[in-house]
Amino acid sequence: MTSPKPAFPAVRCVAIAANLEKENSTELVSELVERLDQAGFTVSLDDELAPLARNLKPASQGVPDACDALIAVGGDGTILKVARRYVDREIPIVGVKGGRLGFLTEATPERVVALLRDGTFEIQRRMRIHGEVRAASRALSTFSALNDFVVHSTGYSRMVRLRVEVGGKLLRELSADGLIVATPTGSTAYSLSAGGPVVEPTLDAIILTPLNPHTMSIRPLVVDATETVEVHVLAAPSGLMVTVDGQEGVELDVSHRVAVSRDPRVTKLLVSDDYDFFALLREKL
Repeated sequence: MTSPKPAFPAVRCVAIAANLEKENSTELVSELVERLDQAGFTVSLDDELAPLARNLKPASQGVPDACDALIAVGGDGTILKVARRYVDREIPIVGVKGGRLGFLTEATPERVVALLRDGTFEIQRRMRIHGEVRAASRALSTFSALNDFVVHSTGYSRMVRLRVEVGGKLLRELSADGLIVATPTGSTAYSLSAGGPVVEPTLDAIILTPLNPHTMSIRPLVVDATETVEVHVLAAPSGLMVTVDGQEGVELDVSHRVAVSRDPRVTKLLVSDDYDFFALLREKL
């Protein structure tokens, strides 16, 4: 017997964020404001859309605390950026496609406004991961990712030497171009390109995918989301860094280690109630 889908509160206030460098993004934002206003929603704009605000009445500037949903116009990278910016508020995010290959965007303004108006959506709670760059007992920097952290070389001599521990136990030492630590949502991103497994995005797990390991016996691994993964830098002749969702980075040296664990915060993605991950796989891959 199929369990009934949970009922979600009616959406009244909708915010819009966008990557204005994407082709047609300005036109898509304008269309969204018009369609949302006609459908009776209160519309607000992310602060980065300030240059457009005067021409997008009746939309107001700034995302209010009472916002029910946030539309991200662009590709998957836009959703990653917006999710990180609003991570502490857990506003459900839905994507309007302004990019090419992607697993997170929903499609056209017309379709997204119809989902919100008709309530034909569900909200998925996507796991995030928390990372710390540490030296001895000190945390030098912290970050959060929806897709992945990548520890990788920065120079011409790409091979680095890493020690990987899971739950305080040695997994192994490896020579490789780097290591991807991914969420299930990130399993269809860089990790997949590097030979990692596809994991259903609503599961809770941490995926470890080596980048071009020197030894063929080193394979990707999926571990429980309750584990803490530590990546120790043993050698990095040409420099090393950790990147966050491919958008931010922190340089590392041989005194550093990167500790990764489940972030208690989640990203809420608003998707159609007929969302079919396996159909997406067939279409995208």
